Amino acid sequence: MPLGPIDPDTGERQTLDEIRTWHRGMTEALVNQRASVTRAIREGSAVTARFATMTEADLDGYFDIHQRELDRLTMLNLVASAEASIKDDYFHRVRKNLKDPLSRAYQNWHKKLSPAKKQRPDFDEGGILDVLKEAQVMNNHIVGRYRECLRPRHWVGHGRNWDKPVEVDQLDPDDVYDRAGALLQAMPV
Repeated sequence: MPLGPIDPDTGERQTLDEIRTWHRGMTEALVNQRASVTRAIREGSAVTARFATMTEADLDGYFDIHQRELDRLTMLNLVASAEASIKDDYFHRVRKNLKDPLSRAYQNWHKKLSPAKKQRPDFDEGGILDVLKEAQVMNNHIVGRYRECLRPRHWVGHGRNWDKPVEVDQLDPDDVYDRAGALLQAMPV
């Protein structure tokens, strides 16, 4: 039985705003914990075992690493959320046989795909994003800026087992939120 796209009604989708709200809450919790532990160490109060032998420099390193990891996972989630929305739009346009320019471009491309690729089409190079760009239904700069988020997403999402892309340290969750949001906003209705 071929796999189709996840039904948006049964999946556990998150919007970009929900992801950003979660990230802000988790960042706030990290900042509060850092302040609490730092204050306890300065005052000589009891702390949990993992912090007991740490200096303030050790604490800074510990919390910086955790913030960096939180940021990276948030960026992965933001990119994946936008990707899911675009794939949903793609399948909707193909299945409903809509007549607008983007739908026609998607349908023409879809016809050329193998049966397996029709169920799971490529997204980036040679895939949905290329068709979206070639259809010229939005400023291609928007697509390009979103694409710059894909390499860090793949690196984090696939276990970080190759050299870290430079974009990992150049982007932050707000950048990715803005780029993914701009792409989704620019999608034709």
